[in-house]
Amino acid sequence: MKRTLGVALAGLLALSGCQPMDSIDLEALSPRERDAVSHLTWLQDADATRDAQRAIRRGDRRLLAMATRGPDLPGVPADQVSRAKSVCGIRYVEGSTDAVMGQTHLKLLQAARDYASQYNRIMLDTCLGK
Repeated sequence: MKRTLGVALAGLLALSGCQPMDSIDLEALSPRERDAVSHLTWLQDADATRDAQRAIRRGDRRLLAMATRGPDLPGVPADQVSRAKSVCGIRYVEGSTDAVMGQTHLKLLQAARDYASQYNRIMLDTCLGK
């Protein structure tokens, strides 16, 4: 199981534009980083365009925010953040945080941010009626 997760995450990192890795050795990660990485495994099956379209069909027009000290909305222009939050609403990206537990965790957080940015650009057009 651990080996499978490592291989899947390595593929994700390679596809997301992060530095290619043959595998992620979960045993080499600290327990804290291993736990943090496990909360981002959903990225291996994530497709921002597909996921945004599914949410729109369900009537869910919330934007994705990174769970940081001040919620960050990747892909939303700064001059539209306030309006977008109030009109569209937000939900937090699962596993996002501003506490970085190591290099592997950082790469996955960057991939999650890229996903949220693409998702939000699609959702913003629908939510604000552009």
